[in-house]
Amino acid sequence: MNSIRSYLTYTLVIGIGLAIAISIAMSYQRITHETEELYDAELAQVTRILEAVLSIEFEFTGVQISDTVSEKQKLVIPPNIITDGDYDKSGHKYEKKLAFQVWSRKGVPLLGSNANDTLLTFSDQEGYSYETIQGKEWRTFVLYSDYLSIWIKVSQLVEIREEVTHEIASINASILLISLPVIFLLITFIVRRGLAPLNEINQQISIRNNSNLSPLSFSKVPNELKQVVDSVNRLMSSLDSALERQKRFTGNAAHELRTPLAAIKVHAQNIYPDNERLTKIQGHIVSGIDKLTHLFNQLITLSQAECNQDEEKKETINLLSFISELITELAPTIEEKSINVVLKIDNQITLDANRGTLSILLRNLIDNAVKYVLQNGNIEIEVSKTDDRINIAISDDGPGLTTEQKKQAFERFYRAASQDTFGCGIGLSIVKEICEGSHFRIDLSDSCIAETGLTVRLSG
Repeated sequence: MNSIRSYLTYTLVIGIGLAIAISIAMSYQRITHETEELYDAELAQVTRILEAVLSIEFEFTGVQISDTVSEKQKLVIPPNIITDGDYDKSGHKYEKKLAFQVWSRKGVPLLGSNANDTLLTFSDQEGYSYETIQGKEWRTFVLYSDYLSIWIKVSQLVEIREEVTHEIASINASILLISLPVIFLLITFIVRRGLAPLNEINQQISIRNNSNLSPLSFSKVPNELKQVVDSVNRLMSSLDSALERQKRFTGNAAHELRTPLAAIKVHAQNIYPDNERLTKIQGHIVSGIDKLTHLFNQLITLSQAECNQDEEKKETINLLSFISELITELAPTIEEKSINVVLKIDNQITLDANRGTLSILLRNLIDNAVKYVLQNGNIEIEVSKTDDRINIAISDDGPGLTTEQKKQAFERFYRAASQDTFGCGIGLSIVKEICEGSHFRIDLSDSCIAETGLTVRLSG
Protein backbone atom coordinates (compact mmCIF):
# COMPACT_ATOMS: atom_id res chain seq x y z
CA MET A 1 0.00 0.00 0.00
CA ASN A 2 1.91 3.01 -1.31
CA SER A 3 -0.78 5.62 -0.64
CA ILE A 4 -3.51 5.67 2.00
CA ARG A 5 -5.45 8.19 -0.09
CA SER A 6 -5.39 5.98 -3.20
CA TYR A 7 -6.17 2.87 -1.14
CA LEU A 8 -9.20 4.47 0.52
CA THR A 9 -10.46 6.11 -2.68
CA TYR A 10 -10.23 3.06 -4.93
CA THR A 11 -11.36 0.62 -2.23
CA LEU A 12 -14.46 2.69 -1.46
CA VAL A 13 -15.26 3.23 -5.15
CA ILE A 14 -14.84 -0.49 -5.92
CA GLY A 15 -16.88 -1.43 -2.84
CA ILE A 16 -19.68 0.97 -3.76
CA GLY A 17 -19.50 -0.22 -7.38
CA LEU A 18 -19.93 -3.83 -6.24
CA ALA A 19 -22.79 -2.78 -3.96
CA ILE A 20 -24.45 -1.01 -6.91
CA ALA A 21 -23.99 -4.09 -9.11
CA ILE A 22 -25.50 -6.32 -6.43
CA SER A 23 -28.38 -3.89 -5.90
CA ILE A 24 -29.04 -3.82 -9.67
CA ALA A 25 -29.15 -7.63 -9.78
CA MET A 26 -31.41 -7.81 -6.71
CA SER A 27 -33.68 -5.05 -7.98
CA TYR A 28 -33.98 -6.84 -11.34
CA GLN A 29 -35.11 -10.01 -9.58
CA ARG A 30 -37.51 -8.02 -7.41
CA ILE A 31 -38.90 -6.08 -10.39
CA THR A 32 -39.38 -9.34 -12.28
CA HIS A 33 -41.27 -10.84 -9.34
CA GLU A 34 -43.46 -7.79 -8.79
CA THR A 35 -44.17 -7.43 -12.51
CA GLU A 36 -45.26 -11.07 -12.66
CA GLU A 37 -47.59 -10.57 -9.73
CA LEU A 38 -48.99 -7.33 -11.13
CA TYR A 39 -49.72 -8.76 -14.58
CA ASP A 40 -51.08 -12.00 -13.12
CA ALA A 41 -53.48 -9.95 -11.02
CA GLU A 42 -54.40 -7.95 -14.12
CA LEU A 43 -55.17 -11.16 -16.05
CA ALA A 44 -57.46 -12.35 -13.27
CA GLN A 45 -59.13 -8.95 -13.06
CA VAL A 46 -59.75 -8.75 -16.82
CA THR A 47 -61.24 -12.26 -16.72
CA ARG A 48 -63.68 -11.28 -13.98
CA ILE A 49 -64.58 -8.07 -15.83
CA LEU A 50 -65.38 -10.13 -18.92
CA GLU A 51 -67.55 -12.43 -16.79
CA ALA A 52 -69.40 -9.48 -15.29
CA VAL A 53 -69.93 -7.75 -18.65
CA LEU A 54 -71.16 -10.96 -20.32
CA SER A 55 -73.56 -11.70 -17.46
CA ILE A 56 -75.09 -8.24 -17.82
CA GLU A 57 -75.43 -8.65 -21.59
CA PHE A 58 -76.98 -12.09 -21.32
CA GLU A 59 -79.50 -10.94 -18.70
CA PHE A 60 -80.37 -7.86 -20.74
CA THR A 61 -80.82 -9.74 -24.01
CA GLY A 62 -82.17 -12.96 -22.56
CA VAL A 63 -79.71 -15.01 -24.56
CA GLN A 64 -79.15 -18.58 -23.40
CA ILE A 65 -75.81 -20.20 -23.99
CA SER A 66 -76.17 -23.29 -26.10
CA ASP A 67 -73.60 -26.02 -26.35
CA THR A 68 -74.33 -26.32 -30.05
CA VAL A 69 -73.98 -22.74 -31.21
CA SER A 70 -73.33 -22.74 -34.92
CA GLU A 71 -73.02 -19.05 -35.50
CA LYS A 72 -69.61 -17.61 -36.15
CA GLN A 73 -68.14 -16.31 -32.95
CA LYS A 74 -68.00 -12.63 -32.30
CA LEU A 75 -64.52 -11.08 -32.52
CA VAL A 76 -62.96 -8.14 -30.75
CA ILE A 77 -60.19 -7.03 -33.17
CA PRO A 78 -57.48 -4.76 -31.69
CA PRO A 79 -56.78 -1.53 -33.62
CA ASN A 80 -53.78 -1.23 -35.95
CA ILE A 81 -51.55 1.38 -34.37
CA ILE A 82 -49.70 3.07 -37.23
CA THR A 83 -48.16 6.00 -35.40
CA ASP A 84 -44.45 6.11 -34.52
CA GLY A 85 -45.22 6.07 -30.83
CA ASP A 86 -46.58 3.37 -28.57
CA TYR A 87 -50.18 4.54 -28.79
CA ASP A 88 -52.60 6.92 -30.45
CA LYS A 89 -56.22 7.96 -29.80
CA SER A 90 -57.54 4.61 -30.95
CA GLY A 91 -55.49 2.42 -28.66
CA HIS A 92 -52.07 1.00 -27.78
CA LYS A 93 -49.76 -1.26 -29.81
CA TYR A 94 -49.53 -3.74 -26.94
CA GLU A 95 -53.17 -4.72 -27.54
CA LYS A 96 -51.90 -7.17 -30.16
CA LYS A 97 -49.95 -8.90 -27.43
CA LEU A 98 -53.06 -9.48 -25.36
CA ALA A 99 -55.77 -12.04 -26.18
CA PHE A 100 -58.90 -13.52 -24.66
CA GLN A 101 -61.34 -16.24 -25.62
CA VAL A 102 -64.74 -17.30 -24.33
CA TRP A 103 -66.08 -20.84 -24.80
CA SER A 104 -69.27 -22.56 -23.89
CA ARG A 105 -69.29 -25.30 -21.33
CA LYS A 106 -68.61 -27.82 -24.08
CA GLY A 107 -65.80 -25.79 -25.66
CA VAL A 108 -67.68 -24.01 -28.43
CA PRO A 109 -65.99 -20.62 -29.10
CA LEU A 110 -68.30 -17.69 -28.43
CA LEU A 111 -66.21 -14.56 -28.25
CA GLY A 112 -62.54 -13.85 -28.89
CA SER A 113 -59.93 -11.29 -29.74
CA ASN A 114 -58.55 -12.95 -32.88
CA ALA A 115 -59.95 -14.27 -36.11
CA ASN A 116 -57.91 -17.41 -35.76
CA ASP A 117 -59.93 -19.66 -33.53
CA THR A 118 -56.89 -21.72 -32.72
CA LEU A 119 -54.84 -18.87 -31.29
CA LEU A 120 -55.98 -19.74 -27.81
CA THR A 121 -56.73 -23.38 -27.38
CA PHE A 122 -59.59 -24.52 -25.24
CA SER A 123 -58.60 -25.43 -21.69
CA ASP A 124 -60.86 -26.84 -18.99
CA GLN A 125 -58.30 -26.37 -16.20
CA GLU A 126 -58.72 -23.24 -14.13
CA GLY A 127 -55.78 -21.14 -12.97
CA TYR A 128 -52.48 -19.83 -14.31
CA SER A 129 -50.23 -21.55 -16.82
CA TYR A 130 -47.71 -20.95 -19.59
CA GLU A 131 -48.46 -21.88 -23.21
CA THR A 132 -46.39 -21.75 -26.37
CA ILE A 133 -48.52 -20.50 -29.25
CA GLN A 134 -47.13 -19.96 -32.73
CA GLY A 135 -43.57 -20.05 -31.35
CA LYS A 136 -44.17 -17.50 -28.62
CA GLU A 137 -44.69 -17.98 -24.92
CA TRP A 138 -47.93 -16.73 -23.37
CA ARG A 139 -49.07 -16.39 -19.78
CA THR A 140 -52.71 -17.45 -19.42
CA PHE A 141 -55.44 -17.40 -16.81
CA VAL A 142 -58.55 -19.60 -17.14
CA LEU A 143 -61.81 -19.09 -15.22
CA TYR A 144 -65.04 -21.13 -15.40
CA SER A 145 -68.24 -19.21 -14.68
CA ASP A 146 -70.84 -21.44 -13.01
CA TYR A 147 -73.47 -18.75 -13.40
CA LEU A 148 -72.98 -18.38 -17.14
CA SER A 149 -71.63 -21.90 -17.82
CA ILE A 150 -68.76 -20.51 -19.89
CA TRP A 151 -65.00 -20.75 -19.94
CA ILE A 152 -63.02 -17.51 -20.05
CA LYS A 153 -59.35 -17.47 -20.94
CA VAL A 154 -57.18 -14.33 -20.93
CA SER A 155 -53.60 -14.47 -22.22
CA GLN A 156 -50.65 -12.11 -22.43
CA LEU A 157 -47.34 -12.44 -24.27
CA VAL A 158 -44.51 -13.04 -21.83
CA GLU A 159 -42.32 -10.63 -23.80
CA ILE A 160 -44.51 -7.75 -22.56
CA ARG A 161 -43.47 -8.55 -19.02
CA GLU A 162 -39.83 -8.92 -20.06
CA GLU A 163 -39.89 -5.59 -21.89
CA VAL A 164 -41.39 -3.78 -18.91
CA THR A 165 -38.99 -5.50 -16.51
CA HIS A 166 -35.96 -4.61 -18.66
CA GLU A 167 -37.15 -1.04 -19.09
CA ILE A 168 -37.61 -0.44 -15.37
CA ALA A 169 -34.36 -2.24 -14.49
CA SER A 170 -32.38 -0.33 -17.15
CA ILE A 171 -33.70 2.98 -15.84
CA ASN A 172 -32.69 2.06 -12.29
CA ALA A 173 -29.30 0.79 -13.45
CA SER A 174 -28.60 3.88 -15.56
CA ILE A 175 -29.41 6.15 -12.63
CA LEU A 176 -27.06 4.19 -10.35
CA LEU A 177 -24.29 4.00 -12.96
CA ILE A 178 -24.55 7.70 -13.75
CA SER A 179 -24.22 8.42 -10.04
CA LEU A 180 -20.98 6.37 -9.82
CA PRO A 181 -18.67 9.16 -11.17
CA VAL A 182 -20.36 11.59 -8.79
CA ILE A 183 -19.74 9.15 -5.95
CA PHE A 184 -16.09 8.84 -7.06
CA LEU A 185 -15.65 12.62 -6.99
CA LEU A 186 -17.34 12.87 -3.59
CA ILE A 187 -15.19 10.06 -2.16
CA THR A 188 -12.03 11.67 -3.56
CA PHE A 189 -12.98 15.02 -2.02
CA ILE A 190 -13.96 13.51 1.32
CA VAL A 191 -10.82 11.34 1.56
CA ARG A 192 -8.62 14.31 0.64
CA ARG A 193 -10.27 16.48 3.27
CA GLY A 194 -10.08 13.67 5.79
CA LEU A 195 -6.34 13.15 5.20
CA ALA A 196 -5.52 16.88 5.11
CA PRO A 197 -4.27 16.80 8.74
CA LEU A 198 -1.71 14.14 7.71
CA ASN A 199 -0.39 16.46 5.00
CA GLU A 200 -0.14 19.28 7.52
CA ILE A 201 1.76 17.03 9.92
CA ASN A 202 4.09 15.98 7.10
CA GLN A 203 4.78 19.60 6.17
CA GLN A 204 5.59 20.51 9.76
CA ILE A 205 7.86 17.49 10.22
CA SER A 206 9.65 18.12 6.90
CA ILE A 207 10.91 21.52 8.09
CA ARG A 208 12.34 20.05 11.28
CA ASN A 209 16.03 19.14 11.49
CA ASN A 210 18.64 18.72 14.20
CA SER A 211 18.71 22.47 14.72
CA ASN A 212 14.91 22.81 14.86
CA LEU A 213 13.21 20.20 17.00
CA SER A 214 10.40 22.39 18.27
CA PRO A 215 7.06 20.64 18.97
CA LEU A 216 4.49 20.33 16.19
CA SER A 217 1.82 22.98 16.60
CA PHE A 218 -1.78 22.71 15.38
CA SER A 219 -4.89 24.72 16.05
CA LYS A 220 -6.93 21.54 15.96
CA VAL A 221 -5.82 17.93 15.72
CA PRO A 222 -8.28 15.07 14.97
CA ASN A 223 -8.65 12.60 17.81
CA GLU A 224 -7.16 9.81 15.67
CA LEU A 225 -3.94 11.80 15.15
CA LYS A 226 -3.65 13.41 18.55
CA GLN A 227 -1.68 10.49 20.01
CA VAL A 228 0.60 10.42 16.94
CA VAL A 229 1.35 14.14 17.28
CA ASP A 230 1.96 13.80 21.03
CA SER A 231 4.33 10.87 20.43
CA VAL A 232 6.25 12.77 17.75
CA ASN A 233 6.53 15.80 20.02
CA ARG A 234 7.85 13.66 22.87
CA LEU A 235 10.35 12.04 20.51
CA MET A 236 11.60 15.40 19.22
CA SER A 237 11.85 16.72 22.76
CA SER A 238 13.99 13.75 23.80
CA LEU A 239 16.11 14.08 20.64
CA ASP A 240 16.62 17.76 21.31
CA SER A 241 17.75 17.00 24.86
CA ALA A 242 20.08 14.23 23.64
CA LEU A 243 21.65 16.49 20.99
CA GLU A 244 22.16 19.25 23.52
CA ARG A 245 23.88 16.81 25.87
CA GLN A 246 26.07 15.57 23.02
CA LYS A 247 27.01 19.11 22.04
CA ARG A 248 27.89 19.96 25.64
CA PHE A 249 29.93 16.77 25.94
CA THR A 250 31.76 17.51 22.69
CA GLY A 251 32.52 21.07 23.80
CA ASN A 252 33.67 19.96 27.25
CA ALA A 253 35.79 17.15 25.82
CA ALA A 254 37.43 19.50 23.34
CA HIS A 255 38.23 21.96 26.11
CA GLU A 256 39.32 19.43 28.71
CA LEU A 257 41.50 17.19 26.52
CA ARG A 258 43.26 19.53 24.12
CA THR A 259 45.04 21.42 26.84
CA PRO A 260 46.44 18.34 28.68
CA LEU A 261 47.59 16.81 25.41
CA ALA A 262 49.36 20.01 24.42
CA ALA A 263 50.97 20.21 27.86
CA ILE A 264 52.15 16.58 27.68
CA LYS A 265 53.70 17.25 24.28
CA VAL A 266 55.49 20.34 25.58
CA HIS A 267 56.83 18.42 28.56
CA ALA A 268 57.97 15.58 26.32
CA GLN A 269 59.78 18.01 24.05
CA ASN A 270 61.45 19.69 27.01
CA ILE A 271 63.11 16.44 28.02
CA TYR A 272 66.82 16.51 27.21
CA PRO A 273 67.82 12.89 26.75
CA ASP A 274 71.50 12.06 27.27
CA ASN A 275 71.64 8.99 25.07
CA GLU A 276 70.22 7.70 21.80
CA ARG A 277 67.79 5.31 23.47
CA LEU A 278 66.04 8.09 25.40
CA THR A 279 66.01 10.23 22.27
CA LYS A 280 64.07 7.50 20.44
CA ILE A 281 61.69 7.16 23.38
CA GLN A 282 61.12 10.93 23.34
CA GLY A 283 60.37 10.79 19.62
CA HIS A 284 57.89 7.97 20.12
CA ILE A 285 56.16 9.91 22.91
CA VAL A 286 55.82 13.06 20.79
CA SER A 287 54.66 11.03 17.78
CA GLY A 288 52.11 9.18 19.90
CA ILE A 289 50.81 12.45 21.33
CA ASP A 290 50.52 13.84 17.80
CA LYS A 291 48.56 10.77 16.69
CA LEU A 292 46.35 10.95 19.76
CA THR A 293 45.73 14.66 19.20
CA HIS A 294 44.93 14.05 15.55
CA LEU A 295 42.54 11.20 16.42
CA PHE A 296 40.89 13.34 19.08
CA ASN A 297 40.46 16.25 16.67
CA GLN A 298 38.98 13.93 14.03
CA LEU A 299 36.55 12.40 16.52
CA ILE A 300 35.45 15.85 17.63
CA THR A 301 35.05 16.86 13.99
CA LEU A 302 33.02 13.70 13.26
CA SER A 303 30.76 14.39 16.21
CA GLN A 304 30.20 17.93 15.03
CA ALA A 305 29.51 16.70 11.51
CA GLU A 306 26.85 14.31 12.83
CA CYS A 307 24.93 16.74 14.99
CA ASN A 308 25.94 20.27 13.99
CA GLN A 309 25.02 20.48 10.32
CA ASP A 310 22.87 23.57 10.33
CA GLU A 311 21.41 23.85 6.86
CA GLU A 312 19.82 27.20 7.64
CA LYS A 313 23.16 28.99 8.15
CA LYS A 314 24.17 29.11 4.52
CA GLU A 315 26.16 31.75 2.74
CA THR A 316 27.42 32.33 -0.78
CA ILE A 317 31.01 31.09 -1.01
CA ASN A 318 33.46 31.81 -3.83
CA LEU A 319 35.05 28.40 -4.34
CA LEU A 320 38.33 29.65 -5.82
CA SER A 321 39.21 31.82 -2.87
CA PHE A 322 37.78 29.32 -0.37
CA ILE A 323 39.87 26.39 -1.67
CA SER A 324 42.91 28.62 -1.98
CA GLU A 325 42.64 29.41 1.74
CA LEU A 326 42.48 25.69 2.59
CA ILE A 327 45.60 25.04 0.51
CA THR A 328 47.38 27.88 2.27
CA GLU A 329 46.68 26.22 5.61
CA LEU A 330 48.31 23.04 4.29
CA ALA A 331 51.22 24.93 2.69
CA PRO A 332 53.92 23.64 5.10
CA THR A 333 53.29 20.01 4.16
CA ILE A 334 52.86 20.87 0.48
CA GLU A 335 56.17 22.71 0.41
CA GLU A 336 57.93 20.01 2.40
CA LYS A 337 56.92 17.35 -0.15
CA SER A 338 57.31 19.71 -3.12
CA ILE A 339 53.77 18.93 -4.28
CA ASN A 340 52.52 20.62 -7.44
CA VAL A 341 48.93 21.79 -6.85
CA VAL A 342 46.91 22.86 -9.89
CA LEU A 343 43.59 24.67 -9.49
CA LYS A 344 41.10 24.63 -12.37
CA ILE A 345 38.40 26.83 -10.90
CA ASP A 346 36.50 29.67 -12.52
CA ASN A 347 36.53 32.73 -10.29
CA GLN A 348 32.79 33.20 -10.93
CA ILE A 349 31.69 29.85 -9.49
CA THR A 350 29.98 30.18 -6.12
CA LEU A 351 28.18 27.74 -3.83
CA ASP A 352 25.50 28.36 -1.19
CA ALA A 353 26.60 26.25 1.77
CA ASN A 354 27.48 26.27 5.42
CA ARG A 355 31.05 27.57 5.56
CA GLY A 356 32.12 25.48 8.54
CA THR A 357 30.71 22.25 7.15
CA LEU A 358 32.18 22.83 3.70
CA SER A 359 35.55 23.63 5.26
CA ILE A 360 35.62 20.30 7.14
CA LEU A 361 34.53 18.43 3.99
CA LEU A 362 37.08 19.87 1.55
CA ARG A 363 39.90 20.11 4.08
CA ASN A 364 39.69 16.38 4.80
CA LEU A 365 39.72 15.52 1.09
CA ILE A 366 42.59 17.85 0.21
CA ASP A 367 44.52 16.79 3.33
CA ASN A 368 44.13 13.14 2.28
CA ALA A 369 45.46 13.94 -1.19
CA VAL A 370 48.45 15.85 0.28
CA LYS A 371 49.08 13.07 2.77
CA TYR A 372 49.17 10.18 0.31
CA VAL A 373 51.00 11.64 -2.71
CA LEU A 374 54.70 10.91 -2.89
CA GLN A 375 57.53 13.42 -2.94
CA ASN A 376 57.21 15.80 -5.94
CA GLY A 377 53.67 14.51 -6.47
CA ASN A 378 50.79 16.22 -8.26
CA ILE A 379 47.33 17.27 -7.11
CA GLU A 380 44.65 18.77 -9.35
CA ILE A 381 41.47 20.38 -8.06
CA GLU A 382 38.86 21.07 -10.73
CA VAL A 383 35.51 22.78 -10.14
CA SER A 384 32.82 22.99 -12.83
CA LYS A 385 29.15 23.87 -12.98
CA THR A 386 26.50 21.98 -14.95
CA ASP A 387 22.94 23.25 -14.81
CA ASP A 388 22.39 23.94 -11.11
CA ARG A 389 24.95 21.45 -9.79
CA ILE A 390 28.51 22.12 -8.66
CA ASN A 391 31.05 19.40 -9.48
CA ILE A 392 34.34 19.21 -7.57
CA ALA A 393 37.06 16.73 -8.56
CA ILE A 394 40.23 16.26 -6.43
CA SER A 395 42.81 14.06 -8.21
CA ASP A 396 46.27 12.90 -7.18
CA ASP A 397 49.00 10.58 -8.42
CA GLY A 398 49.46 8.70 -5.16
CA PRO A 399 49.21 4.92 -4.65
CA GLY A 400 45.41 4.94 -5.10
CA LEU A 401 42.95 2.30 -3.91
CA THR A 402 41.82 -1.06 -5.24
CA THR A 403 38.17 -1.69 -6.08
CA GLU A 404 37.64 -3.51 -2.78
CA GLN A 405 39.37 -0.74 -0.83
CA LYS A 406 37.13 1.88 -2.45
CA LYS A 407 34.07 0.00 -1.17
CA GLN A 408 35.40 0.02 2.42
CA ALA A 409 37.05 3.45 2.37
CA PHE A 410 34.11 5.18 4.09
CA GLU A 411 34.00 2.77 7.03
CA ARG A 412 35.21 4.22 10.31
CA PHE A 413 38.79 3.45 11.29
CA TYR A 414 39.36 1.55 8.04
CA ARG A 415 42.86 1.93 6.64
CA ALA A 416 44.16 0.07 3.62
CA ALA A 417 46.87 -2.45 4.45
CA SER A 418 49.19 -0.84 1.92
CA GLN A 419 48.97 2.56 3.57
CA ASP A 420 51.64 3.34 6.12
CA THR A 421 51.00 7.09 6.15
CA PHE A 422 50.17 8.80 9.45
CA GLY A 423 46.40 8.77 10.04
CA CYS A 424 43.54 7.20 11.98
CA GLY A 425 41.18 6.07 9.18
CA ILE A 426 38.31 8.34 10.05
CA GLY A 427 38.67 11.21 7.57
CA LEU A 428 36.45 9.73 4.85
CA SER A 429 33.86 8.76 7.46
CA ILE A 430 33.61 12.43 8.33
CA VAL A 431 33.29 13.25 4.63
CA LYS A 432 30.51 10.68 4.24
CA GLU A 433 28.56 12.06 7.21
CA ILE A 434 28.77 15.58 5.82
CA CYS A 435 27.76 14.47 2.31
CA GLU A 436 24.71 12.63 3.63
CA GLY A 437 23.62 15.64 5.67
CA SER A 438 24.43 18.26 3.03
CA HIS A 439 22.97 16.42 0.00
CA PHE A 440 26.36 16.04 -1.69
CA ARG A 441 27.12 12.97 -3.73
CA ILE A 442 30.63 11.51 -3.43
CA ASP A 443 32.32 9.03 -5.71
CA LEU A 444 35.79 7.42 -5.71
CA SER A 445 37.50 6.43 -8.96
CA ASP A 446 40.95 5.94 -10.41
CA SER A 447 42.94 9.11 -10.93
CA CYS A 448 42.26 11.06 -14.11
CA ILE A 449 45.69 12.75 -14.10
CA ALA A 450 48.02 9.75 -13.72
CA GLU A 451 48.19 6.00 -14.11
CA THR A 452 48.04 5.59 -10.34
CA GLY A 453 46.24 7.61 -7.74
CA LEU A 454 42.69 8.52 -6.76
CA THR A 455 40.02 10.97 -7.94
CA VAL A 456 37.34 12.04 -5.49
CA ARG A 457 34.28 13.63 -7.10
CA LEU A 458 31.70 15.69 -5.27
CA SER A 459 28.47 16.94 -6.82
CA GLY A 460 25.77 18.92 -5.18
